Amino acid sequence: MSAIGISLQRYYGHDESTTVMRSLLDGAISMGINHIDTAPQYGPPYGAAEENFGRLLPKLSRQREELVIATQAGLGTQPGPFAGFASRKRVVASLEASLRRMGLEYVDVFYVHRHDPFTPLEETMGALDWVVRQGKALYVGLSGYAPALLQKGASMLNSMGTPLTTCKVSYSMRNRWPEYGLFDVLEESGFGCVTEGTLDLETDPLAGSSESVDEALQLEFEASHRHLARIAEARGQTPAQCAISWTLRRSCMTSVLTHPSSMPDLVEYAAALKNTEFTDAELSAIAECFTSPEELY
Repeated sequence: MSAIGISLQRYYGHDESTTVMRSLLDGAISMGINHIDTAPQYGPPYGAAEENFGRLLPKLSRQREELVIATQAGLGTQPGPFAGFASRKRVVASLEASLRRMGLEYVDVFYVHRHDPFTPLEETMGALDWVVRQGKALYVGLSGYAPALLQKGASMLNSMGTPLTTCKVSYSMRNRWPEYGLFDVLEESGFGCVTEGTLDLETDPLAGSSESVDEALQLEFEASHRHLARIAEARGQTPAQCAISWTLRRSCMTSVLTHPSSMPDLVEYAAALKNTEFTDAELSAIAECFTSPEELY
């Protein structure tokens, strides 16, 4: 799995987005990027990104076996507020539908997104074991699981002979929740980690809160981004490159998902791999840029 991945979250629905998707995927493949991440809810309409990718796959410049294709089931992957979103039926049916949309016999990595309180954990992990034994997925992962549940689920999968290999988490310089226990589990257990949201530095973490709070934080956000830009410039990087390098510095990191809008974006992101080492002073300066999770509440 390449250290830079392409998320198809923003490429769906229209002919022009399909054209952009093909251009970016061909460019990514030529650069050695093989990790492609999608999901049923990447739309609208529902399933559009997977359908677009399925139409493009035969036209790409690499053979199927050279690509690492990932999708997921679980919370958010079925329209409507269904109970039991990680039941055996939901998990298996979701994967079957994804395979049909993409025209694939198997995916390389199949995630279950979020623990389902309506379904026993044993049932969800059993479904993951079954799809691997049926040849519908080569590897399985979990997304959005708390550390204790991640450990418990991984233990169940290991006892079945289908070890957990990958976890997908939302992580960025500002969204640092995984540092509060989750990364310890990943690093101790040897699981790979795929991150999303690494480049979403401009998103207001308190969106939806009162107008007075948003206004009070606006100046702080702007100052933080200026501070980060200075740190990145001193490293010979753009802020986006610095964010990717900062994420990949951790030993458990496998791949950072990006959604470039053009080839220059992709070239910029890939250049971050040239420098993933940080001094203690740089890490301290970056930590000062953004409010820590504990300080938000």
